[in-house]
Amino acid sequence: MTGKQHVKILEAMKEKRRPFEPLWQSAYDNTFPILGQNITDNMSIDIMGNSKTKTAEIYDATLKDACRLLASSLTSGTTPANSLWFGNELYGEAPGSAGQKYLDKASEVIWKNIHNCNFDDISYLLMLHFVLAGQFCLYIKEGDLEKGQLYDFVLWHLRSCYFASSKGNGENDTVYRVFSLTAAQAVNSYTRRTDKVPQKIQEDAIKKPNEVYWFCQAVYPRTNPKKHEHPIASETFSLATKTIIRKSGYEEMPCIIPRWLQVSDSAYCLGPADDALPDHKTLNKAKELVFDNAEMAIAGMWGMVDDGTLNPKTVVVGARRIVVVGNKDSIFPLKPGGDFNLAHLEVNTLQKQIRRIMMSDQLHPEDGPAMTAYETSVKVRRIREILGPMYVGLQSGYLKPFVGRCFGIAYRKGIIGEPPKEIENSLSKIKFLSPMAKAQKLEDISAMDRFEDRLLQKAEAKPDIIDIYDMDKAGKKRAELEGVPGELLNDEDEIKDIRKKRVEARQAAMEQEKKDQMQKDIVKGKASVRQQAS
Repeated sequence: MTGKQHVKILEAMKEKRRPFEPLWQSAYDNTFPILGQNITDNMSIDIMGNSKTKTAEIYDATLKDACRLLASSLTSGTTPANSLWFGNELYGEAPGSAGQKYLDKASEVIWKNIHNCNFDDISYLLMLHFVLAGQFCLYIKEGDLEKGQLYDFVLWHLRSCYFASSKGNGENDTVYRVFSLTAAQAVNSYTRRTDKVPQKIQEDAIKKPNEVYWFCQAVYPRTNPKKHEHPIASETFSLATKTIIRKSGYEEMPCIIPRWLQVSDSAYCLGPADDALPDHKTLNKAKELVFDNAEMAIAGMWGMVDDGTLNPKTVVVGARRIVVVGNKDSIFPLKPGGDFNLAHLEVNTLQKQIRRIMMSDQLHPEDGPAMTAYETSVKVRRIREILGPMYVGLQSGYLKPFVGRCFGIAYRKGIIGEPPKEIENSLSKIKFLSPMAKAQKLEDISAMDRFEDRLLQKAEAKPDIIDIYDMDKAGKKRAELEGVPGELLNDEDEIKDIRKKRVEARQAAMEQEKKDQMQKDIVKGKASVRQQAS
């Protein structure tokens, strides 16, 4: 496409995003204003960089704290830095096969490289934007291997991104990102032989190096890529000259764009913070009134009589002050008409409602005595039920494309080596081993435990009943559900060999025991003969 075509598409994408902008701005202004600067008024090409964001005065931090807690729970539950949270599983292959061991090792290498880069620096911030606006855009590019960085993770702020679906299936696979560079930065950034920096920018790089110019990078799937073209196109163009500066591409979609709640016929959505905003605004107003009236409640209200001696307009009532009055009735206290008890009751009710909406009443650690094992299991089950639907959405819209992109980069860089020939034409799927993924599987593990307990009890009266249950398959299934690395499990041939050796060892022991017994009998017989002979 040409630069003019891209500009026209960008203008159309702006109109589709515009209805969501004030809602996003309100969510940020009432929680983390610094993270949401200029969402609504930084989208016009003519006024970019010259706008200011009006932030709300926050008198109560309940919603802010609830957003922080939910973001932390999602981060630690999906992409923990201290444990492997994903793997790759071959269809129809045993857990201990050579192909599966290769994928397990590759997953571990990729996981280490992900957390060795800058991912941990922004993972919480990603989830915070996800809770506030309902979506974010994570750009994954190749890192600098000389610095030991296989990946480079960049958060593209929502205010600069526009999304669309090229297939009409609701999947956001088209991103237009608007950004600014000075003339000097533009010339220094686009140095490839095929780059075409406009002449005006090149001249300003010398005369006015700090002159700001606006650009846009369009990332979208090619409809019919040619033989040597990347399936994902990337074209950067100047908004001032409407000309293409750089053309490149990617093997996988580099932009990860999950959504909290998919809105019909829209590339955008709202986050859970939007649901709590009405209660937050009411709470904020109630707190503002409380603070406004706190001075009157603490210092008191006073009435004064203008009796010629006392001038109410000039008198200042305060500690260690002397007020000259004509008589004792010239100044008197007034009882405020407000009710602080009612205000506190309303504040507490709204705070509980906000925590309930943001699920922080369930996620927050409970004060009091230690819980029993049953109470803990009930709480874990409740959290799983609450966060389960969110995790499913994150898994399909965030984690799968994230891991797929990281696998692709690692393979092309030769970090994970060549796969065994036996899996060249095999199908595989990404499996997740994060705390949230394991929590989703707890019900299956509990069902297996309950069934095995009952089966073993019945086997005492009827031993044959245990034959209906395959303990080997159950053990491997349990290992899979609990996220045990496949390299620790023996394959079928190894299991047969171990059992064969065990049988042979048992038979050898029995034979040895017979020989020992025979030797004892012989010795005992000889002793008996000697006794009879004597």
